[in-house]
Amino acid sequence: MGNRWSRKADHVELNFENAVNRPDETGKWLKFVVISDTHCQMDQLMAKIPDGDVLVHCGDFTNSGGEEAVREFNEQLEKLPHRYKIVVPGNHDTDFDTREKYRYIEGIKIYGSPWIPLCGDATFYVPAGEEMQEKWAKIPEDLDILITHGPPLGYLDRSERGEHCGDADLLDAVQLKNPKYHLFGHIHERYGAMTNGKTTFINAAQCTLWGKICRLPIVFYMKVPDGNDGSTWKSYTKFEEIDK
Repeated sequence: MGNRWSRKADHVELNFENAVNRPDETGKWLKFVVISDTHCQMDQLMAKIPDGDVLVHCGDFTNSGGEEAVREFNEQLEKLPHRYKIVVPGNHDTDFDTREKYRYIEGIKIYGSPWIPLCGDATFYVPAGEEMQEKWAKIPEDLDILITHGPPLGYLDRSERGEHCGDADLLDAVQLKNPKYHLFGHIHERYGAMTNGKTTFINAAQCTLWGKICRLPIVFYMKVPDGNDGSTWKSYTKFEEIDK
């Protein structure tokens, strides 16, 4: 694939708050708390999730879906204090609505999509190439935050074997649309943050490669645009679209 991600990229050091940035004293800022890949182990993480305005989970909150696991996850979300909670399913979270959606939270434009470039009949699997490109073409313009389950090629996507496992078609879309933040997980080995100067990439996978929860949620702040204090996203919505 050559130098498809040739734009210079730098790792972002997380500060004392495990955040990629800090708010200044001008205007109103929202605090985002990002997690991913908890794999039915949210109980081990609950006490470590800091308060904030928006909690984001980038998928794989279960091991193989199932109504019982999802109900437990819902109950855990209800106990957290964040005003807004956003969840994009992962490849382990079967039987969910597959519609991509974007919403505004206090003027901040957010889009979530669960697709993974893998072959097979599992939910959210799409082969790379034309079919996947059609999925990512739906990413809207003027986007502040993109949430996917998997990473784009070249950004926090290297496996333990040293292979880049990211989605090349997603990379093309991100470099075309330039969201301010791209949040994901999936590759457990590459927790952390990077930037290419236009987009900050966050891999918030909480589980190690061996399935152990031993990391902290990653935090970032976004300034609310002037004149925006409303939201088109409900502050909390349970999963009601499980295919029973």
